[in-house]
Amino acid sequence: MQRQVISTAPDIVHDRGRSVAVRGIQIDGKRLVVKGRLLRIAQLRDEWWDDVDDPEEMVNALRRCCPVPDLFTFWQRLPDITPKYSYYYELQALSALPLTDFDHWWHRQINSDMRKKAKRSERRGLEIKVVELDDSFVRGVMDVFNETPIRRGKPFWHYGKSFETLKDELSRELSTSKFIGAYDRGRLAGFVKLNFAEGRFVNPGLILSKLEYRKRYINNALMAKSVELACATGVPYLTYTVWRRGTQAEYLKRNGFKKISVPRYWVPLTSKGTLSLNIGVHRNVRSYIPDWLYVRLLEARAKLYERWYTSDNREDDETEVRGAAR
Repeated sequence: MQRQVISTAPDIVHDRGRSVAVRGIQIDGKRLVVKGRLLRIAQLRDEWWDDVDDPEEMVNALRRCCPVPDLFTFWQRLPDITPKYSYYYELQALSALPLTDFDHWWHRQINSDMRKKAKRSERRGLEIKVVELDDSFVRGVMDVFNETPIRRGKPFWHYGKSFETLKDELSRELSTSKFIGAYDRGRLAGFVKLNFAEGRFVNPGLILSKLEYRKRYINNALMAKSVELACATGVPYLTYTVWRRGTQAEYLKRNGFKKISVPRYWVPLTSKGTLSLNIGVHRNVRSYIPDWLYVRLLEARAKLYERWYTSDNREDDETEVRGAAR
């Protein structure tokens, strides 16, 4: 019996903080999106939270679409790291923290310096607690987001978003999410949203705090609370999406995260898809950049954006002064 394939109106995916319209395909209960123009690549819309139950049936269904995507890609989610399908695959590195219990992480997976930093926030008057998503929390998150237009050396995706947009984004996967807030005398100074994949992993969608609180090590306290909640659910991993490079990777390593690889499968559906696999142009160009060069590029980008935004702010200040003089 053939699967029913229903091509639908454009779907919306969220890429780098922006909503992007893409082609959507419904195959029975699975929702897929097709990305790319020159090379059309189909994948599960929510591949972090959804599995391909029968890849052969999925491939056959995609080949009956019009137009047919060039490639179909899917991966095995943690904790399934051993390849179990015969399709061509490449290893994709994830940032993952293996978990047993909180005490083991606290005493065996991080060092004394990280333990001191995690404790320092509460010793300096901050309250770390699980909170509900309500309007007050959304306004607090807006305040954190709008502190600066530049974070980690690049324009911050969430800077300047409206209350309605932000509330809608925070409400996604609400039934499988928990929020942790760090409060200074009732004012939100930092937060984390945890997304739970039952029996598999917990993934922090975002850990962020105000730069003015940097010396209170809020992110370390938020990470410790995240580990505590993850261990309480019995999942084997706390993840932080794909493996990072640069200063963020160093922060994750100090918190016990490791590079753990899972197989990502690539199935050609057209001759163009076959050719792209043969010449190796199916992946994002950033994946081909060696680590040492990638870190240098990140540093150069950070300096460039810092110069641009400093220049823009200086021009704004001069405009205000000239306007006041008039």
